[in-house]
Amino acid sequence: MTFAAASILFIAILPPLAHVGRELLGSTGALALLGEGRLWWLLARSISLSLAVTLLALALGLPLGVLFARATLPLSRLLFAAHVSVVFLPPFLPALGWFHLFGREGLFGGELSARLLFSDVGVVLVLAICFTPIITALTAIGVRGVEPSLEEAARLVGSPLRAATRVLVPCAAPAVVLGAIVVFALAFSELGVPMFLRVDVYPAVVFARLGGMDFAPGEAAIFVLPLVVVAIALFWLERRFAGRRAVAVLGSRAHAREPLFRPHPVTFALASLAALASVLPLLSLAAQMRRAGLEEVWRWTGASAWNGLRASALAAVLMTLVAVVLGRGLARRSASSGWLDGLATLAFILPSSIVGVGIVGAWNRPATNWLYASFGILIVGFVARYSAVATRAFAAAVAQVPASLEDAARTVGAGYLRRLALLAGMTRRELVVTFVFALVFALRDLETAALFYPPGGEPLTVRIFTLEANGPPAVVSALAVLHVLITFAAASVGLVALARRRSP
Repeated sequence: MTFAAASILFIAILPPLAHVGRELLGSTGALALLGEGRLWWLLARSISLSLAVTLLALALGLPLGVLFARATLPLSRLLFAAHVSVVFLPPFLPALGWFHLFGREGLFGGELSARLLFSDVGVVLVLAICFTPIITALTAIGVRGVEPSLEEAARLVGSPLRAATRVLVPCAAPAVVLGAIVVFALAFSELGVPMFLRVDVYPAVVFARLGGMDFAPGEAAIFVLPLVVVAIALFWLERRFAGRRAVAVLGSRAHAREPLFRPHPVTFALASLAALASVLPLLSLAAQMRRAGLEEVWRWTGASAWNGLRASALAAVLMTLVAVVLGRGLARRSASSGWLDGLATLAFILPSSIVGVGIVGAWNRPATNWLYASFGILIVGFVARYSAVATRAFAAAVAQVPASLEDAARTVGAGYLRRLALLAGMTRRELVVTFVFALVFALRDLETAALFYPPGGEPLTVRIFTLEANGPPAVVSALAVLHVLITFAAASVGLVALARRRSP
């Protein structure tokens, strides 16, 4: 089983990485392309924007995570679900909703709001709103798993706020660090929002050489070199400050205890504002779609919804199978699983443009055209990009299952496959959540799929992105709402599974 999981990862991840490596090693003479000053200015701009998004998401998500985890809030589950909902969508869709609200002809828009939206500040604000729930959710999970005795000891000598800042947040630090790295990686890879808001970023340089009129895959391979350096730095930070410790923190059992913060209008207002910030642009899209006819929407949709859903579902199945094996090994501190998880994590941290360059170069060949020209290439791309998400999610669930249960099964003669089946049975709801998690991440993908989707096989995210410039606004909004409904329908399965999970 470990060999099978490793084979899936190797097939999806190693060929693209090997191609990029060969291009970089064999193109030393072309490194002069990196001498242009504007490229380094764009790289510095992209790093600065991503850092600003990460810092703002931390500033907002940390207190919100503590509030949702340890404060008494009316409608807390509903507000939390509304706040987190935007994470499952490509950020380009909320950006489109904010445009309908604060663009020059938006509901609350004007010259000043439009100028602010179509700027670096607008990119930072839109992405921070989209990615803050990642920090919120990971902080909340980490805080809920803190040993109650530590919190009680802190409350004996200090206020609830002091207990939260001095005990709860530090104990959840590995999960928070993981969230910060994920936010930076997603913001650094993001292409849809900067392109929509007319802000030049470095990943657009690579995209233009693969998906634009300046098609030059050789130059694209050279231009990814600075991105590789940034990705390796992120990967080192993840291994150094999160890694297995984040799995242990996220896998800690939630402890039932009295809320740390009593009901207060301010805390409820903050939670409500967080939920509203996530939902408001989606409501704006729903309001815009009213002018679109059903037949017109169906005609513009074509097979894009089915293309994205089938590729994402099949990729999610493969990622779940990998997660069962590697997630179990990661939670049980298997060395081989640790190395394979590192490979999957590196593929997730690498900007999508690097993965796209590698996939185009590795699979766009006569011998593999049967795969590259089919929707199967989307499956390969999704598995390469998001396997780490599924593995970490299931590893956190396995960490809650005592290893002694597996030891007991081993003593009565249960082999590896039997023990793995028993573990999957004990975590069957978490297994459903892992599948859904992998599914929605694949559904939300835009940057990776836009580089290599087959002719006529573009997913819905790419169809919306390409129609935005010239398509009817009402139809574009209707397609965006359709994507939201598909994603939320899938996510609701995971929420139901979580709600029915057995109490610890």
